[in-house]
Amino acid sequence: MKEKIEFAVELIKQTGEHIKHLMETQLKIETKSADNDFVTNADKGAERFLIDGITKQYENQDFITEEKLIATEGLDDLWIIDPIDGTTNFIYQKENFAVSVGFYHKKKPVFGIVYDVMKDELFLGIEGEGAYLNGKALPMLDQNKKLKTCLVNCDLNSLSMFKQDPAQFKENFVAHRYLGAASIELVGVAANRNQAYISKNLKVWDVAAGAIVLRAVGGYSSFGDVQDGIFFNDEDGEFFSCINKGVHTEFMNLKKAS
Repeated sequence: MKEKIEFAVELIKQTGEHIKHLMETQLKIETKSADNDFVTNADKGAERFLIDGITKQYENQDFITEEKLIATEGLDDLWIIDPIDGTTNFIYQKENFAVSVGFYHKKKPVFGIVYDVMKDELFLGIEGEGAYLNGKALPMLDQNKKLKTCLVNCDLNSLSMFKQDPAQFKENFVAHRYLGAASIELVGVAANRNQAYISKNLKVWDVAAGAIVLRAVGGYSSFGDVQDGIFFNDEDGEFFSCINKGVHTEFMNLKKAS
């Protein structure tokens, strides 16, 4: 597995360079089903770059990808790819976007990589081993921290999961922030930059890699009805990622009380 991880890290770094090259040339911007749901030729180009690199190196690999440039076949080795997570940031800010790749074997987590392209920060989580930022081990997370002392990342839409008005809801934690790139906000919890990230509507490719990174340092997440894991279909799901299971439970209790 070490060889596959090293291969994936190098391929994802190359993908970042590929994205930066495309960003410097003429971007072609389209919308999907909603007016503010963007896709660019860089998203599709990066996804094709990743798929081609993986399939040339390994046989019988399966994929779930955001841009759906390859079919999912139900094979044991599964790569879950978001070629550019934070496409709106990519278009408008030229930063705060990431390449996100999670590798699962028989639907069990193996390793996840989130690469913040412009900051050149590569987060790697390995199941049963730990997590790393640019090769340096991340410390295990505080299992005694309470929600009241947490910085929470979420958008306005996610507040609708709770019946409390935003001003009242904010009293449950220190403050809230929002970046607009789920994978970066999720690994931010793993790095203890923020202590929770929640979202009302995410897809599996948004969280598949970051959830492995978080789990590797003692964090806890839920995706839809799945606790401490993900589901493997193309559906929206509520996502809660927290510094520990206790903070996750506090969020669930707030939902029940709403």
